Formats: sequence, structure tokens, C-alpha cells
Amino acid sequence: MEAALVRTPDRKPIEKLHVVRNFRAVIEAKDVSLMNSELYHFVILHCGFIAHFNINGFKAAYSHPKDFTGVFIRHFDRSHSYFCSVSCCDEANYRDTGYTRAEIKQEFYRIVDAHIDSIAMWAESEQRRERLAAFGRLKEEFEGSLKGLKVRCDGCHASYEVKILKEGNSAGDLGSLHCLFCARDISL
Repeated sequence: MEAALVRTPDRKPIEKLHVVRNFRAVIEAKDVSLMNSELYHFVILHCGFIAHFNINGFKAAYSHPKDFTGVFIRHFDRSHSYFCSVSCCDEANYRDTGYTRAEIKQEFYRIVDAHIDSIAMWAESEQRRERLAAFGRLKEEFEGSLKGLKVRCDGCHASYEVKILKEGNSAGDLGSLHCLFCARDISL
């Protein structure tokens, strides 16, 4: 049910419409915070989205890469169950643009089709980066920030570096350290 885009002399190309340009900017930047009021109203009224109370709630709902890719984009992905296809109510003109809402939605679908692979790769790399950062925070929490302690044994004169791992929550002293080579006490 794709409407043919026939350009008449009295209307500008569809890609020049503010709502289409804003949609393209959001998709290409992968950033729903770029959404303006006109696009917000178009998607909640004609593309199957809920309003999320207001534009700020809407932006917050789809700002995370997982939500942007897994929910926002899926409303324009013909292969997904969230897809909001063109209906007979979309045949009405959209404002004074000379285009119907159906034609604008068709343009949205084309924009998403052109960018869907790069969006999926971006979301996957963003989620990987977030998991790596979380792993780093957990590693720091359990291993502590003490990277290595340089020691020198006064008995055998051996020098080396030891790593001390934090166990439990006690903040007491380290106990005693013994030289790995001669087993004498090492003072810090």
C-alpha cells in the first residue's frame, strides 16, 4: 500500500519538509533528544507511539540505545511487530505541505530502512561499552585500586612487586608480609 510520491509543482520535495528533516536528523544522529515538537506530535498521533506525558518524557523513554533501537526504531521497521503501517486515516493531508500523512510515514520507513544496519551496530557497540564500563567498576570494587606494591627484602635483597587483593569489607592493616624468597618479614 505504498503511495507513489508524485511531486507537483506547488509542493517542495518531501525530504525538505521540517518533520522529515527532523526525523532524518534523529535517525542519523541516533539521538531522540534532537526531536522537535512537530515530530513529537506526528509520531504520537500517527505512528503508534504513546505520548509519555510530554515530549521530555518521550525523549527520556527512548534515549538509551537499547530503547532507541529496540522500541523507537521498530515502529518504522516493516519486519517488526511494533511496525505502525499506513491506514486509511493516513490518507488525509498533513498540514499545508501538499503531502498526506501516509506519504510522510512512507518517507520515515525509507529513512529507517537506509540506516537500520548502522543503528543496530551502534546499539550493540554502545551496550558493549556500557557492559565493559560496568565490569571495570566491579573489578575496581573487588580488587581495589592498589595496582602493585614494590617491596625489597632487607635480608636477601630481593626486589619485586606484589599485588594485594581486597577481601571483605575490613579496613584494617594488611597483616604481615613475608619475602617470597627467604620468608623473612618485610616492613612496608
